Amino acid sequence: MIISALSPALLVLALASGPAATQAGKPPDKPEAPKKDEPKDKARRKRVVSDLSGFDLLDQGKVKKESMVVGATRGFAPPVLLAPRLGRVYGDRPVFEWSDDNKPAGFVVAVTDESQEEIFRAETATSQWAYPKDAPRLEPGRTYFWTVRASSGLFTSPSDPAGLLVMAGSQREEIDRALAAISAADPYEQGRARAKVFTDHRLWYDALSAYSDVIARFPDRPEAYEERATIYAQLDATQARADADFARAEGLKARAR
Repeated sequence: MIISALSPALLVLALASGPAATQAGKPPDKPEAPKKDEPKDKARRKRVVSDLSGFDLLDQGKVKKESMVVGATRGFAPPVLLAPRLGRVYGDRPVFEWSDDNKPAGFVVAVTDESQEEIFRAETATSQWAYPKDAPRLEPGRTYFWTVRASSGLFTSPSDPAGLLVMAGSQREEIDRALAAISAADPYEQGRARAKVFTDHRLWYDALSAYSDVIARFPDRPEAYEERATIYAQLDATQARADADFARAEGLKARAR
């Protein structure tokens, strides 16, 4: 079996070669017209989604994927990281999410630095993990990588790596000023405003965490679901989550009518 993987070294090379603002799974500008025999509910799910290019810094056209022959054909597919291949991060406790159709009992998350030296490893029973406070600090201006693999089982393989570029310098100061300028007094609107700052600066991890926090506190308000769905819609790997959020928002709006 041939597995394609992108090494952390190539991710760093891609970043160093110049700024890039591409993303996987660019949504269509206009919804397609439903086919003649297409069910109405399927047609209704097609939406115009804003193009938020820039969450993924990796220009796929500048990087050639490495191929590695592993021989065995009985191995399970590795976890899929629900994140850009290379994304910016502002906070010091990013939340990592992934999916795995094999439903293993647990996972091992590994975080490495630019030299591929492991700086932290942890086990978790769920497909979501927040970088802990007692782990080594993610230094501003540095790039880190994370991977996930099933914690047990034969022929398990790690996921492709995802890179984290920790914001620093004037860019970080700009975000600080934008967050300090939020004037909304209502907690719901304040939380959405904070999430919008992270979205405007294309901070995938921070924006999703901020919207998830708002949704946890105000689960019956539709706007945050729609806004989080628009972020999820930027990547192929998170389309199912986008659909779920859009559906939840539509359901809440219908209930309020």
